[in-house]
Amino acid sequence: MASLPDGVPPLREIYLYITGSCNLNCRHCWIDPVFSGRIEKYLPWADLKGIIEQAQEIGLSAVKITGGEPFLHPEMVEILYALRGMGLNLRMETNGTLIGPREARALKENNVTFSLSLDGPNPLLHDDLRGVKGSFKRTLKGIEHLRAEGLSFQVIMSVHRGNVHGLPITLELAHDLGANSLKVNPITLSGRADAMQQNGELLTVAETLDAYHALMEHPLAQNGFPVHFDIPPAFQPMKKVGERGFGTCGIHGILGVLHDGRSGLCGIGEHVKDLDFGSLLEPGSVRRVWEQNATLQAIRENVPRHMKGICGRCMFRNYCLGKCIANTFTITGDLFEGFPFCEQAYAEGLFPESRLVAFKG
Repeated sequence: MASLPDGVPPLREIYLYITGSCNLNCRHCWIDPVFSGRIEKYLPWADLKGIIEQAQEIGLSAVKITGGEPFLHPEMVEILYALRGMGLNLRMETNGTLIGPREARALKENNVTFSLSLDGPNPLLHDDLRGVKGSFKRTLKGIEHLRAEGLSFQVIMSVHRGNVHGLPITLELAHDLGANSLKVNPITLSGRADAMQQNGELLTVAETLDAYHALMEHPLAQNGFPVHFDIPPAFQPMKKVGERGFGTCGIHGILGVLHDGRSGLCGIGEHVKDLDFGSLLEPGSVRRVWEQNATLQAIRENVPRHMKGICGRCMFRNYCLGKCIANTFTITGDLFEGFPFCEQAYAEGLFPESRLVAFKG
């Protein structure tokens, strides 16, 4: 690995938003890709290969692949083999509707750790959020192909007021389908979810915490089936945090790569100009962005030491790292403000006082 200037950490993982198109029209999507049954926006392997090679020179060891929908990409299977052949660890998020025997085999042979989405235990709840009739059935068909290959996978459920009552049954369904875990993502205010907020569909902090506590009392969760509820670690028992980690991205070692070869903090760079770091298609551009981008430099200087609000007072600040500073920026316009969920919880008397400390300096 090439040497880096003092204060610049290695680039450990790329979050690869390899397509800007999706075959589903999810009402909560924060990326807001083009809704189409065919690929319209994607990063060809010929361009991606050069970006990956540049990134490996400064430490890259892993790639998380998402979209849009990754398997809408015409080269996706070949790209999995190519990336694995470069010695990279691979993760993927997919809606599962396009997984057939070939895709399942590629996931297996390249040791991809992956998640797929089920937003309820039946077509009514799932298809309502995914915006395409029949998507639940198609995802279950994809799971059949995964099971035929003996693959392990995680189920992700995005929750709102319209489907939160289906959480316990979705947990049971994930278990029965052979999933290795269930991850629950409360829908947050960004992208298309703005319309859901206006319609009163998003959960409040109190409703989110009630759903979390109720689900963790489910017999499957009590008996060891892994349930990862995406709330900040300050609200979770210390035992759970110790067992499963802090559940936040390692922001200091991650770079987002978009479907057109631009870079950003993550996929939010697609729509938020301040978090668009520019093209990576020229020789030397990955290193230049990683070392010199002003936003990345500010993150290194301020996270976690100079975070504001509740995050600046939380005992987990050195590990949680503000939970999701991209979401914070979307809502507040400031990367280093307190995470909005935690700020709202504190305002409502729901933030655990035992997790607040006084830091020196």
